[in-house]
Amino acid sequence: MIIPRHPSQNSLRRFFIYVLLFTLLSLPLAGYALEPDRDLAITADSITYIESTGKLRAIGNTQVQLGTLNIQGKECLIDRTTHDGFIEGDVTLKLPDAEIKAKMMEFNLETGAATLTDANGIFNSQLTFTAKKIKRTSKDSFEIGDGLITSCPPEQQEWVFKAKLVKVRLEGLAVLEDVSLRFYDVPVFYSPYWFAPAVTKRTTGLLLPGVGYSSTSGAFLKNSFYWAKSEQDDATFYLDLMEKRGAREGIEYRYAFAERTRGQMNADYLQDTRLGEPLWSVKMNHRQEFDNGLDTMANLDMESRTSYSREFDNGTYMRTRRYTDSSVSLSSGGDIYSLSLTGRDQRDVETVARDVFSKRPELKMSAMPHTVLGTPVSVAAQASAASFFSAANSNISVDRLDVRPTLSLPVGVASFFNATPWVQGRGTYYSRYSAESKPLTTAYYAGGLGLEGPRAYRVFETDNDAFKHSITPMLDYGFVPGYEIDGVNRRNALKLDPLDVSDPKSLLTFSLLNRIFSRNSTDEIVRLNIQQGYDFNEAARQGVPEPHPFLPLGVELKSKPVPWVLLNADLGYNHYDQRPDTFNQEL
Repeated sequence: MIIPRHPSQNSLRRFFIYVLLFTLLSLPLAGYALEPDRDLAITADSITYIESTGKLRAIGNTQVQLGTLNIQGKECLIDRTTHDGFIEGDVTLKLPDAEIKAKMMEFNLETGAATLTDANGIFNSQLTFTAKKIKRTSKDSFEIGDGLITSCPPEQQEWVFKAKLVKVRLEGLAVLEDVSLRFYDVPVFYSPYWFAPAVTKRTTGLLLPGVGYSSTSGAFLKNSFYWAKSEQDDATFYLDLMEKRGAREGIEYRYAFAERTRGQMNADYLQDTRLGEPLWSVKMNHRQEFDNGLDTMANLDMESRTSYSREFDNGTYMRTRRYTDSSVSLSSGGDIYSLSLTGRDQRDVETVARDVFSKRPELKMSAMPHTVLGTPVSVAAQASAASFFSAANSNISVDRLDVRPTLSLPVGVASFFNATPWVQGRGTYYSRYSAESKPLTTAYYAGGLGLEGPRAYRVFETDNDAFKHSITPMLDYGFVPGYEIDGVNRRNALKLDPLDVSDPKSLLTFSLLNRIFSRNSTDEIVRLNIQQGYDFNEAARQGVPEPHPFLPLGVELKSKPVPWVLLNADLGYNHYDQRPDTFNQEL
């Protein structure tokens, strides 16, 4: 299996490149086309040259300068006839991104062959490594014996990779024998052989497989092949094997033909063994920016009648959406105000088909939240004008004008607690509300309150790192009045898109967000969010079935304990059935 470079696997790729950085110990002599007699300079406390044998001996504080390469040691011997060299005693090689120490080093100034014994060093101030022996066997081939590599500091090396032998061909393949991952020197992973790329550019080949379990798919194995088509575009082909669903094929194509022209296309197909029908999805987005500030975006969103997103997407919105949404937009704006022109095509993904309206070009203006008149009050607004037509009946069209101003008052208490009450006015005009009806106008309001904090955290210090664990409770309440406020018009208004949803709402959501950061890492190590919602309207409902006001308990984990490991999981637990609705995990 070849593990090539791939945008979505930078952390894994980084590890394999780090394994191959053992080769850098030999690289000082790998890239030079030197004239030994001209490019060699030696300084030492004592230098002796015997002309009859052609041998030069340097003793004490010896420094060998070979072009831009610097080698230091206690004693050096060079045969000017054969160009063989030997240096020993606290040997140090200094490179731009590395410093390597060895017990001794043998080399040939003419061929570039070199062998280092008992070598260790640090690369890029982060990666430490040791090797019993490093040998350059040809112009672009190396052998590394008894190698060890880790990103942990020397005095605290919990996680370590070890390999008995690594054979490397630059810009080719590295073969690792007897490779193991160790935690406090206890093996947690072992493979008799492992393969990795010894390349510095994107490479076509197989990607590292992924395994996991899902309540809807069962155990799964993700396989993928990466194609480095050109410097401007690439593609990944997928074949996922799912215990409960069958084999799924897919492709992800990415391009960036210019600095301001880029896009991506994803397509998936599955002959679903559980449903007994084909499921498919095609999604594409394209973006192009112009010098005059205009921004063009195109989005293609299509899927099978039985919604592919509902079956496989991890996002709540995608699993519960009612329409696919393809669009083309042209926009321009600044820091506060923006203007856009958008055309949209929507297709129903509900089990029971309904009349779905597609959107002709929509004109939309947005004002981002900003304070007014020097007060702490923040105002935002959205206004749009759109025309809709029926995909099923070409004689039916609807014009809609919508205005939604929002006022909020963010309040901070000390540095650990924030409260944001908000209120929004909603006014919408429709040219009709059924096939033969007259115009209709709805006017009502919504409001809410967001609370964040008090935040608490604790810092755990170690000798070479520090970890910060923060806990942030959040409470969010959203309210839309009942139908006593403009109820007739709200019920009669056509549901053209999510903007028209005006159902009564009284929902309280509590979240407890846990985050762990490392001082030595730019990434968040752990993010654990626990969320619970309570629907007051459902609690007040009477009748059959019995009210169920508690929404499923949601638990979401995203973690990256080390750069090359990603562990994600999410759980939806139904209180009333006393079992998980959904459970997904990914390693």
